[in-house]
Amino acid sequence: MINDRPTKLIVNLDAVLNNYKKFVKLAGDKKVIAVVKANSYSLGADKISELLYDNGARYFAVATLEEAIELRKKIKDGLILVLGVTNPLNVNYAIENNVSLCCPSEDWLTQAISVVKNNSKLKVHVKLETGMNRIGIFDKEELRHVDNLLKSEKIIFEGVFSHFAQADGENNIYDNQQIDKFNDLLSTFTKKPTYIHLDNSAGTIKYHNCHADYQLVRVGISLYGEYPSSNIEKLYGIKLDTIASLVSKVTHVKRIKKGSKVGYGSTYEAKEDEYIATIPIGYADGLFRRAQGYKIIVGDELCEIVGRVCMDQLMVRCSENIKVGDDVLFFGEYNNKKLSIDDFADYQNTISYEILCAIHTRVPRVYLSNDKEI
Repeated sequence: MINDRPTKLIVNLDAVLNNYKKFVKLAGDKKVIAVVKANSYSLGADKISELLYDNGARYFAVATLEEAIELRKKIKDGLILVLGVTNPLNVNYAIENNVSLCCPSEDWLTQAISVVKNNSKLKVHVKLETGMNRIGIFDKEELRHVDNLLKSEKIIFEGVFSHFAQADGENNIYDNQQIDKFNDLLSTFTKKPTYIHLDNSAGTIKYHNCHADYQLVRVGISLYGEYPSSNIEKLYGIKLDTIASLVSKVTHVKRIKKGSKVGYGSTYEAKEDEYIATIPIGYADGLFRRAQGYKIIVGDELCEIVGRVCMDQLMVRCSENIKVGDDVLFFGEYNNKKLSIDDFADYQNTISYEILCAIHTRVPRVYLSNDKEI
């Protein structure tokens, strides 16, 4: 298959491994769950999971049962946890693939037990609601019923977990409320599971010296070189290696007259005679129209995206020095140049997670190891 367009997302596998090792060291006695949901935030779960597994990782988390079953084809042993809610009618697929499921409620567990085949056992991690108000159990009476159901011969009570809502924030007030709620709910269980986990990427960085009675931490966005927030980057000093770089090349350059309009809706008008360069990436690739006005690196220049971003192309204002074939960097590191994905996200009033996950599959992923494409 040819890749005619020069647009690509470069993924540095050495940097992924470096970040994983940093969190393994930071976590101390706790084991690191590598969160590889959404195709490793669109960076390629197959490649990344295989790399981590080959380097000792045995704990993984995904969002859906489908992702878990696909991952099990690569990861032959070790824990794979589905963080989201699985249809309880499908729990036998989890058992067949040695996948652990999230138990979000008493009703879910009751139905799951009724579906599990005889002489089979379903591994579950009970989700506790401590302040995110997304999924999980917060009522102690319901939790007591769940505790009783966990004694079923069809269930392996493998874990209990919750999720921080504000660990990337400027203070720890809400974190502490969640921790207190989590520990209070934990006391309801008559038997403790193998694994207790609460910390996400931000929580792992902030509280790596705490929670000695927990066994796991879950690292997602920071595994991929991005900080959960600028607060975490500034306050806690951990240095992450950049993983992802979105690059392209100039495909067309033209000189336009003062007053000429650019793009759909003619939202940009040249204030003087100007040069416009066209780059083959657009909102169908996951680079959205809200990026209009942002400045990217074209050749050796910082150039503003002008006019509306099109479905497959966009335009920038540049100097007469820009030529067809010049390199373009949207974010990441490329040819000794660097642009922050967080700045790119902030400009669009979003977060790096969304920027990465939005990059469409028609943008080829190019993997680097030892500075060479593999």
